[in-house]
Amino acid sequence: MPNHDRERGAALIAVLLLMGTIGVLVASAVAVSQYATAETDTFAALQRSALEAESAANRTLCLLLSDRLRHADRRLGRRNDDRKERFLADGTEHIHMQGDGRISIRIFDAVAGLDLSGRAPIRQLSPRGTAKSEAREQVLARLEDYVDADDLVRNQSMEMPHYRAAGIPVLPRNRPLQFREEWLWIPGTAHIYPPSADGRLWTFRVIPPENMRPLAGRPNLLATPAAIIAEQCGLNEEECQQLRQALTLWREKQVPLEEHLSPGLTGKLNMHFSTRESGVYTILVNTASPEHPGRRLSLTVRPVVGDRYWEYYEFFYY
Repeated sequence: MPNHDRERGAALIAVLLLMGTIGVLVASAVAVSQYATAETDTFAALQRSALEAESAANRTLCLLLSDRLRHADRRLGRRNDDRKERFLADGTEHIHMQGDGRISIRIFDAVAGLDLSGRAPIRQLSPRGTAKSEAREQVLARLEDYVDADDLVRNQSMEMPHYRAAGIPVLPRNRPLQFREEWLWIPGTAHIYPPSADGRLWTFRVIPPENMRPLAGRPNLLATPAAIIAEQCGLNEEECQQLRQALTLWREKQVPLEEHLSPGLTGKLNMHFSTRESGVYTILVNTASPEHPGRRLSLTVRPVVGDRYWEYYEFFYY
């Protein structure tokens, strides 16, 4: 009889290996199933939050119009004796409960920040007192060449051959900007006016689509970033701190601006900025929370009461 001592236990090892392989396959299938379920739930939650954001934005518009009918004086940052919640374009947070979720809503005036529209967008980018630098002058020259119709190259600027050499084959536009995010297409601009933490260019106001009324006028004080206010008014560090504190106290506790701004600083601000609503609003809706995924909606609209249609300048999720 042959000696099978060396083969003793081979069947057990084979069975164990087979069971281990089956266990790995089962665990993988369970993991993939759980991932697919979580992905589906997340997608459904994002779709639901988008609808909730639109619902909250429409509700806010109705409340804003109601507030305009009850209060003709739309000056911002002043004492309010009405104990009811006011809907003003001052950046104050409003909370809307939707089911188990908490939706954050803020209203700003759309006439805010620097204006990049038209053939001469640099007119607001060179305020008196702004420190000049080679990098800044280069960016302004590139912006001028980006919007003008000729192919003449300014000092340290860029025209079509320079964009081709940089691997950007379809620029410059050689006509006015169509939307403010084009600012980031021009090399070097992000170092001058970078996007905010949420990726938006709040430095600039929305550029109206074709055949829509322009967003003209002095920028709104409570909707313009503090850094731009300081630049336009030539504020020192102490005045900047005073301004930021006053804006925070107004939005969080409704403390009037005049109680924390010196007369001299108030005069500087009133020369360059407005504290009245323009009638065009940017509504920011955030449905996200630490517990639930959500979407953020940015809506810029000119609501018109009557037979005229409402003018939507911007509507997108980000």
